[in-house]
Amino acid sequence: MAHILVVDDEQKMRDLLSMMLERKGFRVDKAVNGRHALEMLHKSTYDVVISDIKMPEMDGRELINQLRQEKIFTPVIFITAFATIDSAVDMMQQGACDYVTKPFDESKILFTVNKALKLSRLIMENQEMKAEISRTEKGRELIYRSRGMKEVVALAENVATVDTAVLIQGESGTGKEVVANYIHRCSLRSGQRFVPVNCAAISSNLVESELFGYEKGAFTGAAARTRGKFEFADKGTLFLDEIGDLPLESQGKLLRALQEKKFHRVGGNEEIPVDVRIVCATNRELEAMVHQKKFRQDLFYRINVFPIVIPPLRQRRDDIVPIAEHLMKTFSFGTSHTLTEGACQKLKEYPWPGNVRELANVLERCLILTRDSGQITADTLSFLQAGQNNDQGTHIRIRLPANGIAMHKVQMSLVKQALEAAGNNQTTAAKLLGLSRSKFRVLLKNLNGDNGGNVDNGDNGDNADNGDNADNGDNA
Repeated sequence: MAHILVVDDEQKMRDLLSMMLERKGFRVDKAVNGRHALEMLHKSTYDVVISDIKMPEMDGRELINQLRQEKIFTPVIFITAFATIDSAVDMMQQGACDYVTKPFDESKILFTVNKALKLSRLIMENQEMKAEISRTEKGRELIYRSRGMKEVVALAENVATVDTAVLIQGESGTGKEVVANYIHRCSLRSGQRFVPVNCAAISSNLVESELFGYEKGAFTGAAARTRGKFEFADKGTLFLDEIGDLPLESQGKLLRALQEKKFHRVGGNEEIPVDVRIVCATNRELEAMVHQKKFRQDLFYRINVFPIVIPPLRQRRDDIVPIAEHLMKTFSFGTSHTLTEGACQKLKEYPWPGNVRELANVLERCLILTRDSGQITADTLSFLQAGQNNDQGTHIRIRLPANGIAMHKVQMSLVKQALEAAGNNQTTAAKLLGLSRSKFRVLLKNLNGDNGGNVDNGDNGDNADNGDNADNGDNA
């Protein structure tokens, strides 16, 4: 039921308009002048304001000027006894959506009000969309310094201006949705919705109704027609996160919707056209899933037009401290906190198996622990031990091939991977392999001696053994 405010200093006019509108089912409030109306607009939300122009204390023109200054965009219909072109133009320039001249009949008032209500609905949808965009973008800035992320951003900006399908790949917590949102904001669709869908979080029997919507009575509990994510994202960007978890039986219908840009709601026969930009993300190896018949090959080719791979945090250590400082500001109790040099070093040495998501959780814990001091130190991060979130490494089982294996080649491969993941920092690489730095250096020396120096020594500023000079009888 629409809520209308009638503003007129004449009681007879107020009562007449109220009677006409209430008879058609509208809810009506009345104000005696512009100042009274402004007070009521501060307390309640109205769909339309019908106001006289000439009134004591505050007239109609002053009222609409005040509404626009306060960013209250309720449509205003003016009532005037001056049916001249000049006065009509003047009123529309003041911001009125329409006007009615005295004397008027009921049909004219109702026609003008219904037209204003359509405008009111558009204004409300636009405000909701802006609020949603603001919520989506909050805390989703891209913070980076590393060369790897600069390459990712360059690719994102390159593809943003065309509607090509994008597949963002990377480990869990690397910021795939942040990059997808950045592509949306750089695109021509930036003024429209960015709609994220976590495919892994949807029950397999609800995927189609979630994506495409459903008609009333399509299944038990479908009490009304409901729009799906495709319709909701129309003209904007639909982000399908964890697309590798989409059930195989739903992938065919998704493919058809992507190819033909139209679909049917569940339980419906009507073909719904849609104009959306598709960005997908996954932390799984889709190509391997295709070979295993767990992911449709044709869908893979359709979404993998422009792949972007986000490197894990351990491979972009230059980003860790800037991201940490940014994340601290997103917490209300962390805006004035600082990181000491020791804390920064500790953050950079940790391998971050959970990537940016794990970094955010660690920082939140640290901010709570240091609420009084306002400073995060290396001691604050004493709970952060390399490998504490990677216990699965102690349970790895490698099947020995029937013809045996060259152990030094396995060791060489692991050392190379550890150095690459640690950015050639020996201390961090040693932690990744569960070794002390001195044991790691002995292993590295032995491998280089056995293989003519094929393993990069990875000496990236580690000048001291940090007191770890003895092997305590353990031979590498």
